[in-house]
Amino acid sequence: MTKCSGDSILGYSTQEVVSNIATRLGQSDGDSTSPRTVTIVIVYATGTGDDDMMKRIITTRRVCTFLFCLFISSLAFSQDSRADLFGGYSYVNIDTNGLTSRQNANGWEASISGNFNRWIAIEGDVSGYYKTYSLNLASLNLGTLDVKVTDYSYAGGPRINLRPIFIHALFGGDHLTGSALGYSESQDGMAGLVGGGIQWKVSGRWSVRASADYAFTRHNIFGGPSVTQNNVRASVGIVYGFGGTKRASKTPRQSVPRASGAGMLIPSLGITAAIGNNPGAEITDEAPNGITALAGIHVGDVINAVDGKPIRTPMELAAELANHATGDKIKLGFLLHGQWQSETILLLGNH
Repeated sequence: MTKCSGDSILGYSTQEVVSNIATRLGQSDGDSTSPRTVTIVIVYATGTGDDDMMKRIITTRRVCTFLFCLFISSLAFSQDSRADLFGGYSYVNIDTNGLTSRQNANGWEASISGNFNRWIAIEGDVSGYYKTYSLNLASLNLGTLDVKVTDYSYAGGPRINLRPIFIHALFGGDHLTGSALGYSESQDGMAGLVGGGIQWKVSGRWSVRASADYAFTRHNIFGGPSVTQNNVRASVGIVYGFGGTKRASKTPRQSVPRASGAGMLIPSLGITAAIGNNPGAEITDEAPNGITALAGIHVGDVINAVDGKPIRTPMELAAELANHATGDKIKLGFLLHGQWQSETILLLGNH
């Protein structure tokens, strides 16, 4: 029996031992016709250090697998929204600064975020929580007293999108109200949220979101200097995305040389359009107070869809509009300033 630890066997490397065995098996002891049988039993004597090493290796593999899965899943979010509106259920675990054990409260959370680009956004958040405490005052011959507490917080700050994961740091205020026996008292204080969550697209513009945050507030219901409450909250709900942040093509398209205002006239929209750096019909001129101008589409924007059908050139746009009559309602998709994907609904003018 040969004992080994790690990559050594009795002071020799495993490779040296295997090489030595192979050499001996190739030697003859005078009876080359007799088969030789060699039995090698290797017992791994793994110490605590080896156990820790194996655990670290396994953990590293799991982390790498998790990050790889996140990277693959993030490819599904290459088309980001221009703004996200969230609403859902929220739970908070409340620090009472030692007055009682930590308390739980249920409520709601709503937020809206505007995305500057695929990675950076600004977010505004509001939430409300409700709790009724039953205080046993039998020792004072007052029976049981119900105290109703409502808490509303509002905060804003930066958000980083690592689709489908996001992280944020929000700061603002908190409004705490307590009422009992027909009396109520309110107090305002500072509040902040640090945390993040995961947002997973379900269909079209709809996503589901789950998040968790460290939430601190500063109050003192007995008056005097405020003290910090270290709370924890968790929320889950749905997200609706507005517009898009489709970026311009990295491979420039061949532009048609043209003077300012040159291109194809499209009377039904009151515009002149030409081929630009992005697929679609780039507006080079438009009629003042025309249909597109009133709809918020201006020179430099690129019309790239009609009723959901992709448009790659001004000719395709004109051909698609020819299938509609004056006064028809259509939905135009367009790149705002060649960067932000958006859409609008308008009525066609005279052809």
